[in-house]
Amino acid sequence: MTVLGAEGGFKASSTPIIRHIKVAGANSPDDPTLRKYWADRATKFVKTRFAKHSFYLKVAEKQGHYCPVCGESIYNGEPLHLHHQTPVHNGGDDSLNNLVWLHQACHHTIHSSESKKEKLSSIAHDWGVTEA
Repeated sequence: MTVLGAEGGFKASSTPIIRHIKVAGANSPDDPTLRKYWADRATKFVKTRFAKHSFYLKVAEKQGHYCPVCGESIYNGEPLHLHHQTPVHNGGDDSLNNLVWLHQACHHTIHSSESKKEKLSSIAHDWGVTEA
């Protein structure tokens, strides 16, 4: 939705301010010794992604803020999809225990394989994230 001023032009005050956190020093996400730095930094992004104490935040916290398919942080900038572990048409519901955040590409991988059973069996059944 575009907000117009009194004269019909764009009103700059309608643009939300998004604060960015400056990267410390020459830190690179490709440096394996800085995994904790980048994980902590990504987790701070939670404040801009989900409302405090929201149901969606609880889903993210339940899975440790990591995608259970690829093991990457769900705050790496990729679009997210909320996935039902047990599909609704198979009796699944929208409860905290049946939902998990997946990256869009990971979600497509699960749903687009020719052998869905093989793909799903290769993913941990408890959807828990283990540390590498």
